[in-house]
This record gives sequence, C-alpha cells and structure tokens, in this order.
Amino acid sequence: MERLEPVIFNDAWGSHVSIASLMGRSIPSALPESELWMGAHEAGPSGLRDREGETLQGLIAADPQGTLGDRNIERFGSRLPFLLKVLAPGKAISIQAHPTSEQAQQLRSGDKARAAGADEVYVDDWAKPELLVAIAPFEVFVGLRDHAEIVTFIERLAVPRLTQLLTRTADAPDPVHALLAAVLATPEDDVRSLARELVAAAVRVEGVDDELGDAASAIVRIAEEHPDDIGLVVLALMHHRVLQPGEFIDVAAGVLHSYVRGLGIEVLANSDNVVRAGLTAKPVNVPELLRIVDTAADGVAGRPREVGPGVEVFDSASDRFVLHRLSAGVGPLALPGEGARIVFSLRGGATVACAGHQVELGPAESAFVRADDSDAQLVSGEAYVVAAP
Repeated sequence: MERLEPVIFNDAWGSHVSIASLMGRSIPSALPESELWMGAHEAGPSGLRDREGETLQGLIAADPQGTLGDRNIERFGSRLPFLLKVLAPGKAISIQAHPTSEQAQQLRSGDKARAAGADEVYVDDWAKPELLVAIAPFEVFVGLRDHAEIVTFIERLAVPRLTQLLTRTADAPDPVHALLAAVLATPEDDVRSLARELVAAAVRVEGVDDELGDAASAIVRIAEEHPDDIGLVVLALMHHRVLQPGEFIDVAAGVLHSYVRGLGIEVLANSDNVVRAGLTAKPVNVPELLRIVDTAADGVAGRPREVGPGVEVFDSASDRFVLHRLSAGVGPLALPGEGARIVFSLRGGATVACAGHQVELGPAESAFVRADDSDAQLVSGEAYVVAAP
C-alpha cells in the first residue's frame, strides 16, 4: 500500500478556491486549479509520497502482476484501468464527447490514419466512460434533448435562423444529429451574430420558472465566459441539470456533455480521448465529433445504493471501474473489489490497514492498494474506493 501524491492541473477554467480548500492550502491559489489526478495516466502519474522521485506508473511497470493482479492483466493488460479525479470547474468546460474503444482504434489503426494525424485526435485505444459525483452543487449540460423537446425550446427562443435550421433538418433520418451538424456548420462569419441572437433570446425567456428557463439562464451565464461561441447554440440542444451533493451522473461513450461549475469526484477509464465541439480555445474537431456522438444517449443520474452496512456503490455501466463509498462507523470494513484499488479521503480523515501496516489519510489524501494487499481494510473514517468491476 502506497500513499499517493496527486497531480494538480491548472487549466484556465479551474477554480482558485475549491481544490486548495479541500487540501488545506491557502486561498485563492495563485493559478486556477481544475483537476486533481490520482492514478497512473501518462499525462499525470501520481507520485509516491514515501518514495522520492517515484511514480505510480513506474511502480506498476516494475511489477504489473503484484500491483494489478492476474485478472486485470488478462482484461486490460499492464495498465491501471481507471483514473480518479477531483474536478473543480470555475467556468464551463468544453462541450465534448468520448469515443468507444472501437471508434478510437478504427481511427488510430493503419499507416493512412497515422499519416492523417489520428494520434493527435486520440492518444490511446481506450474508451473514456466517466462517472461524476457532486460533493457540492454541480451544474452540467449532459446529453442531447429529443427532437420534440428541442422544438419546444427553439420555438420559445424564437431565433429566426435557428428556427430555419430546425425546419430544414426536421425530415432527416436523425433530425437531432442533422440539426447539431447544421449548427456546427454555421459559417465562421455568421457564428458571432447567431450566438448573440441566441443569448439575447435566452435573456428574454430566462425568467420563466421551469427547466427551460433554468437552461436559458445557464446559457446567459456561460456567454459571459465564452462570448460569441457556437457552443452557446449547441447548449440549447442539450439537457441542463444541477446535481445536488451525493447525486451522480454516469456518462458513457458518445454522450455530449459540458460540466459548467461545481466541485465533484470523477472516476473514469484511464484514457484522455476527447473530441470537442465548442466553449474552448483547444482544437475543435467537428467531423469526428459528429461521427462519434450518440444522439439517443444521455447521462444516467442517480444516488448511491446501499449494498451492506457502511458500504454504498455508485452504479455505472462501465467495465473499467466501480466506485464505492465506505463509512467505518460500524467497524472495520474490507475494501470492496479485487486487484488494484485507490482509496480517497475527501474530508475529515481515514485509516486504511493492510498486513499490519496502517496508513493515515487526511483531507483530500489518497492511497494505492496493490492487488496483493488482499486483506486491506478501512479501519476508521469515510473513504471513496475505486476498483475494476
């Protein structure tokens, strides 16, 4: 069992308060802090707090069988299948979707694909399903509305050019996909005026006390952060939600989403395959996004399910991870799952023990539990535990 040193990312959309406060550092932080990573991804492998200069990625590479276990190696190779994060957007993250494994592999395979720069689109062959747990109110746009809902919202907004696109695409085999494609095909010279017309219309309807009014209000706020962006129009086609603390949303491959603001724990497949459609200064790849987006797919929201005294599970469709929350008030609890696990103490503290060795975790601290740490227990406190299913 190894205590981890997480990696802090400083994207412009991050918060100057949230992650620093969880870790007990002074606020505001000098730079915006967007994500806290705990895992072995190449872009930010966690350090080992008790082994200076070493990383979790190196530890796994040196002993895949002992750290990951035979079943993990059989299913996923010598790669930790999951990544655990604290996510802290201070403003809206890019509208994006993630591919299935088959879609990523299809683009990356063969000399022709590599010559076309496929490796710049997808950095690995994995899907990137993810599950977000709100630990403070967390605002999101996740999943495309069905066509009837989109019609209702666009009629309320009454933006002539958007209404024309709706009419033009209504008879397409997949009218939602056709409308999304038409919005994203807006000529560059027309994007600013269309976005401004949309935002002005949203201001007029945001006072209505229903879900569409809330969505319009969110679009207006995001326009302050991303003015004149075509993504503002795309948001009008998407579901708007605010997750309350303890609620989660499970986001599979192909689901269009943008996390707006809040504080949450995110567990995802150990991949960084992202295709963006707006609200970003990073590269946007409209053809690939339209290839992988699933207009019928939505995020699945819920609350954790009790599976035993002091043990809850956050249900996910992913085959790469399962997340539990444990509270040892009822006594020591065996860590769920088998193979490699990461234990994370959010607030307060937690004590994890294995083979006579005990690790104390403070707020926002974590530990890696090896596959051969078969008798690991949460002795006291509360902790989140992620493992392979």
